[in-house]
Amino acid sequence: MKSDNSEANLAKRHDVLKLLLNQEGLRLTNQRQKILDLFTTTLAGEHLSANEIHHLMTQQGETVSYSTIYRALHVMVELGVLREVELAEDRKYYELHTPFASQHHHLVCVHCGEVVEFEDNRVTKASQQETVERGFLFRTCQFTVFGICQQCHSSSYLKDRF
Repeated sequence: MKSDNSEANLAKRHDVLKLLLNQEGLRLTNQRQKILDLFTTTLAGEHLSANEIHHLMTQQGETVSYSTIYRALHVMVELGVLREVELAEDRKYYELHTPFASQHHHLVCVHCGEVVEFEDNRVTKASQQETVERGFLFRTCQFTVFGICQQCHSSSYLKDRF
């Protein structure tokens, strides 16, 4: 059962999304609301793909098409509610975008797909500096490092290859 605080946070997120959508002449549909709910109830640091969203919604008894999910994700990314991250080749994932929280970045194992989030203000500061020097306005910073995790590196298969 959700606590009163988490219900209040969920209601606040819905209000913000509804306001942003209204400013763009759009409305908060049931599908958009349910997709936002998925992100607010997932564990911190968890990223969801469109396929995972479809699966979770289907498990909840929702009937929703992939095109509806992709459209909703696109709108929420454009509004700054979600952040799109590419953590695997040609695979996009989504996470809640919290612009007032510190920026986080990702380490991705190219063998097993493990994703580890990390914070490093030097990355964000360097990005902000480059932005200013090149006449851009800073919006967000996304830094992804692709490598091989310790567990995969320790396996005999990969030890021989690297």
